[in-house]
Amino acid sequence: MRDPGSFRDPSGYVFRFEGRVFRAVSRDTHAVLREFAQTGLLDALVKDGLLISSTFVEDATLTSALSAQSRGYEHFIEHKEIEPWSYPYEWSFSMLASAAQATLEIQRRLVLKGYSLKDASAYNVQFVQGKPVFIDLTSICRPSRLDLWYALGQFQRHFVYPLMLCSSKGWDLRSYFLANIDGIPVSQVAKNFSGLSKLNPANLLDVVLPNLFEKRDGGKKSPSVAMDDAKRKDPSAQVLNLKRLKGKIASLVSGFKIEGTWHDYTSTCTYDRDAEQVKKGLITGFLQKMTPSLVMDIGCNSGDYSYIAARSGASVIAIDADHGPIELLFRRLGKEPFAITPLIVDISNPSPSVGFLNAERPGFLQRMSSDCVFALALIHHLLVSANLGFGQINNLFSKLTSKFLVLEFVPVEDEQFQRLIRFRDESFAHVTLETCRTAMQESFEIIEEHPVTGTVRTLMFLRKRS
Repeated sequence: MRDPGSFRDPSGYVFRFEGRVFRAVSRDTHAVLREFAQTGLLDALVKDGLLISSTFVEDATLTSALSAQSRGYEHFIEHKEIEPWSYPYEWSFSMLASAAQATLEIQRRLVLKGYSLKDASAYNVQFVQGKPVFIDLTSICRPSRLDLWYALGQFQRHFVYPLMLCSSKGWDLRSYFLANIDGIPVSQVAKNFSGLSKLNPANLLDVVLPNLFEKRDGGKKSPSVAMDDAKRKDPSAQVLNLKRLKGKIASLVSGFKIEGTWHDYTSTCTYDRDAEQVKKGLITGFLQKMTPSLVMDIGCNSGDYSYIAARSGASVIAIDADHGPIELLFRRLGKEPFAITPLIVDISNPSPSVGFLNAERPGFLQRMSSDCVFALALIHHLLVSANLGFGQINNLFSKLTSKFLVLEFVPVEDEQFQRLIRFRDESFAHVTLETCRTAMQESFEIIEEHPVTGTVRTLMFLRKRS
């Protein structure tokens, strides 16, 4: 089955065959990649975790079977499967920045060997255990010149501009990428910088001057400038610019201030240490008994419970609607790597399907699944902030998990619940533990139920009905 998002590159496309992931590759591109592999750089990039693990298909029987699936192609590469799949509009600021740095480092290594990336799309990067991995092998090419990078404009639209706008203008990546699948052109970005900010060196080289050149050329392709072949083949100018861009992105990250309502939740929540330890002990025991392989931690906050699940052997999708917790969790993963993928997702309004035929980038619910959902300190947000009823909440959890649900019931008298409804006039008298039990039992059976010592909350462990 062909990947619906793999159609823009004429040199090949990704598809699935018998549960494995392959890439059909054109004859010319295959020759370039074979030559590239012989330099040893392909293996080095894979070993360093920058490039997806890939193997040329050599088996004649398999090649024949793949050719039958991919008419017109006779060369194939098998990729290691990456799960879960995410997109830039679900990443935090530092996630996009780390994807940018990985792309720049790959380009630097390539150009020093006489190769280049012909594409610099943020969608060519996925995250594995909190680290960016470049996945588009057919983007590697032999460029006609090494003194400049033809994909620089795309790199700026997908990485530099959104990082600049988020850092200084308060933009968010969701609004930037969902409305503009290929990023915003420099002419629109330039409108956000006026007056003295235009003279800022950080804006001058990447926004102001490119915008002036674009206006001067009227959008037409600039005539080629006569240049000595030796200069065209000299990568030093490009390497210098790549180094500048790496420094710029590092500076943006170091100056980025984390904001948000819930990013400091762990220091303001109503749990005392003993209650927290009881809760963690109950969840750890459940994980050891049921051994789920894929956990979705909804409203993950600091990620403490995501780490508990990961340490138990599960892969974890850790999501939160607020940027702050995901940014902090990603930074934590840089120091404590685990099989956790942090994503910014409002589960009551998850990422939609976008792109060509609304299938190029599938929606969150089409891409994600789990065999266990954590809904800890979450249900009051769904009831109040998202205005969902218990029946809708039951349907949501039933869709997201194939086996288990760990649900923390938060009653109206809880301090955090009261915080949410302090300006609301309507009654929440219907929000009771019994109402919650009844609603959840439409799709789940209760395995265990424990009052959380020292709180008014109840921890429920449920199994999905077959």
